[in-house]
Amino acid sequence: MVKILSGTAKSSQAANPGTSSGSSKKRCTRRDLMLGFWVGIALAAIYLNTKRKPVIHAAASTTTKTKRTSPASSGDTVPIMSKSTTAEAETVPEPATTAETTTSTTETTTSSSPKIEPPAETSSSTTSTSSTTTGTSTGRRTIAGFTPKPGHKDFQKIGANAGTDKVWGADTFERCLQDQSTCPTPDFDNPKCRTLQGHFYHTLYNRWLGNYSLDDAEPFQFLEIGFFNGRGYDAYKEFLPRAETHSIEIACLPEGPREEGKWPWGNFAKENKHYQEYLDTNQLHCGDGADYDFLHETWTTHMKRPDAPPLKVVVDDAAHISDHMAKSVFFWFPKIEPGGILVVEDIQPIHEANKFRTDFLPQMMKDLHYCGDPKFPDKACFPTLWPLLHSIHCEMHICVFERNEMPAVEYDMERSIPPPHALNAEECLLKASGGATYG
Repeated sequence: MVKILSGTAKSSQAANPGTSSGSSKKRCTRRDLMLGFWVGIALAAIYLNTKRKPVIHAAASTTTKTKRTSPASSGDTVPIMSKSTTAEAETVPEPATTAETTTSTTETTTSSSPKIEPPAETSSSTTSTSSTTTGTSTGRRTIAGFTPKPGHKDFQKIGANAGTDKVWGADTFERCLQDQSTCPTPDFDNPKCRTLQGHFYHTLYNRWLGNYSLDDAEPFQFLEIGFFNGRGYDAYKEFLPRAETHSIEIACLPEGPREEGKWPWGNFAKENKHYQEYLDTNQLHCGDGADYDFLHETWTTHMKRPDAPPLKVVVDDAAHISDHMAKSVFFWFPKIEPGGILVVEDIQPIHEANKFRTDFLPQMMKDLHYCGDPKFPDKACFPTLWPLLHSIHCEMHICVFERNEMPAVEYDMERSIPPPHALNAEECLLKASGGATYG
C-alpha cells in the first residue's frame, strides 16, 4: 500500500514540475486514503484469481452420456443428460477437492414448461449406474432407507420377486421418466405419482422393519389387514423370518350377499398358491377387517394366546376407506407392544381415503404434541391414543404410528372404535376446549 501511494506522488511531480519537493510530505487526505483502499482491494482480487486452480474435466473416454426424457405435465419433455462412469472405463483418480469432481454432475436442459421437475437422485458412488434401456435401477439411491444395513434383508428385492405393488413404483419409475407412454397416470404433477398404482414402500419397510428382518431377531407377531391375492403377505413372510404372521381378508368369506355376512364378488385370495395352507394353519382369517366383533374374536382366539410372541407390527392394506383405516388404528394400536408400529398404506389423494389423510392424520399429529397446559385452551383429539403414541413418520402415501414405552392396553368396545369426530378435524383442530377458535 505504501508503494502505491509513493508511486502516485512521483507521477504527480512529473506532471507538475513546478511543484516543490516539500509538497510530497503533506498529510494524506481522505481522498488519498479511499483511493489507496480501493486500489488494494483490486490488486488483492487479481492475486487471488491467479491462485485459483483450473477445473479439470474428466477425459471423454472415461464417461458415457445417457439421455433420457422427463415428461413435463404440459406434454413437453425435458431432456436430461446424466454422466456416469461405464464399467469398461479406466478408473478416474480421486480429485484433490470435491469441487473438482465432475463425473457425478448432471447437465439439465430446460424447456418451456412452467412445471419444475425434482432433481434426479444420483448415487454417491460413480460405479453405480441406472439402466436406461430396461427402466430398472441397478444402483442404490442415497436417501436413508434405500440401502439396507448389513445383515438386513431388502424389501424392494423381496417385494419385486413376490410381485407386490408395494414396490412397483420403484421398479418402474425410471422407465416412466424416460417414456411417459408407459406411465399409468402421465399427467400428474408429481413424477412419482405417475407410476400409480405402484408404490415406493420399500424405503419405509427397510428403515422400520430392518431389525425385524434379521435371522436372529426375537420372535414377534405380525398382522396384515388385507390379504387380497397374498403377494404382499408372501413378501412379508420372506422379509420377516422370525415373525408369527397373520392376515385378514374379507373375500374368502362364503359366497353370498353382504347383508348375510358373505362376499358376492369372488374369492381372489384363492389365487395364492399357499391359500389352503394359510387357512389350515390359522394364518389367514376370513372376515371384515372393519367389524369390531370379528376383530375381537380373531384377536382373542388366534393371537392373544399364552404362548404367542408379542404383537409388534400391524399393517393396514385393506379397503383404503378412511373409516376402515381409522378403525384399524383405534382397535390395533393400543394392543401393540411398546416400541412396535402400526403402518397404514395407500393414503394417497383418492376419494375413499381422503378423510384419513386430511382429517384423521392431522388430529393424530396434534395429539403427538399435546401437553394439556391448563392455561392454554387446548384439548386432545383422541384421549385413548395419545398416551401411547411416540412418533409419526410418513412417506409418500404411507404412514407409521410408533408405540411408546407404555404397556399394551385392552380397551372395551366403546374405546376401541373411532369417535364421531375422527374424520372431521374441524372440531378438535380449530376449536379449543373453551370454544375459542385459533389457527
